[in-house]
Amino acid sequence: MIEIKLTKHIFGNAKIDPGNFIGTYGPKKMEREGLSGNEIREIIENPVGTKPLSKIAKGCRKVLIVTDDNTRATPLSRILPPVLDELKKAGVHEGEITFLIGLGTHRPMTQDEIKVKFGAEIAGKYRIVNHAWDDPGSLITLDSHDVGFEVVINRLVRDSDLLISVGSIVPHATTGFSGGGKTIMPGICGEKTIEDTHWMALDYSMSEILGNLNNPVQKVIHSICRTVKLRMIINSILFDGDKIFGLVAGELEEAYPKGIELCREVYGVPIPQKADIVIAEAYPTDIDLRQSIKAICTADLACRNGGVIILPADCPEGAAPQFPEFSRYGFKDPDSLYQDVEDGTFKHKLMAYTLVAIGRIISQRVRAILVSPNIKAPSAEDMGFTWASSLQEAVDKSFAIAGKSSKAIVLKQAGELLPLISV
Repeated sequence: MIEIKLTKHIFGNAKIDPGNFIGTYGPKKMEREGLSGNEIREIIENPVGTKPLSKIAKGCRKVLIVTDDNTRATPLSRILPPVLDELKKAGVHEGEITFLIGLGTHRPMTQDEIKVKFGAEIAGKYRIVNHAWDDPGSLITLDSHDVGFEVVINRLVRDSDLLISVGSIVPHATTGFSGGGKTIMPGICGEKTIEDTHWMALDYSMSEILGNLNNPVQKVIHSICRTVKLRMIINSILFDGDKIFGLVAGELEEAYPKGIELCREVYGVPIPQKADIVIAEAYPTDIDLRQSIKAICTADLACRNGGVIILPADCPEGAAPQFPEFSRYGFKDPDSLYQDVEDGTFKHKLMAYTLVAIGRIISQRVRAILVSPNIKAPSAEDMGFTWASSLQEAVDKSFAIAGKSSKAIVLKQAGELLPLISV
């Protein structure tokens, strides 16, 4: 028998007959260390498609650096010091620099979390602000845009004369890839703009968005980044936790595609065929169910119609702390929920986006089994999942659903994976 072991041991192991097993796939294991401090510094000092920060920032008196939040592993404490050194060379003083955490609608980072992510020295010396996506007083409406809906964004963008974004690039179900301009839009936008950005992705299949740079959502993001004059992105591509495989710095339109090429090297995984059963490990995007279901988006590319997706997800913060009604609506009837939003009778559009996108997968195309110590059977089943107490129980149930001759695969770290299907 083939023994299946996941990154977290809380789900137990499972055994599958070799005749039913296609293989285990995950981000590539690198026989190397991550980029050194000197290599990081060299890349930042020699950006792609633009002058160095030490020249761009001359004369600037209000610099805004937008970062990702705690749902991403970007090692800001290693990336930011060379950025700050470049600004210092340009004559920018510490008090003229603000860090804005691009939360989207995620919960604010705590001071302890900020200290860990940014490093104690930076956290103690610089102004670091959580984006207040739900505070109208902290937002402005852009005067001109061509994206088809109103764009409301953090007013610090308008008040700054140099805008930089720092994040990481992984495959992403709503925008194709994270990083790039996504840190700006929807990262520091108002709730309705965040909702509308996500909602437009529902017009396209997962295969049209996930892993594709040239998709309609990215075109909107790039348009807004031009409007707010995003001058530089600094994006890491990570492996083995927070080791830096590659780093790109420079102008969005030129540096971002280079970062995506590096991302495909790490997260793009050739798979020989689609499977009837896909075990999609949610780690490390498993802080709650709303983050964990990124693994379902990845598994959707690799699972046959009528198959089963198994989602092992820790979810220490439950289903969706930002959306208390998330569990009540669940994924059972995505078409009705979509129409309710379109008709204006359901107001929680961002929550609905997630429920509709995932519901179209697990209620219409495949079955889904949730394995989670922090979301119990009644809640999971109310949302539209079958529930299992262990990985082995989930595997046994999946073969009962899909058939004894079914073929299974394992996608490790599925929320940050890009399956490249051969057949």
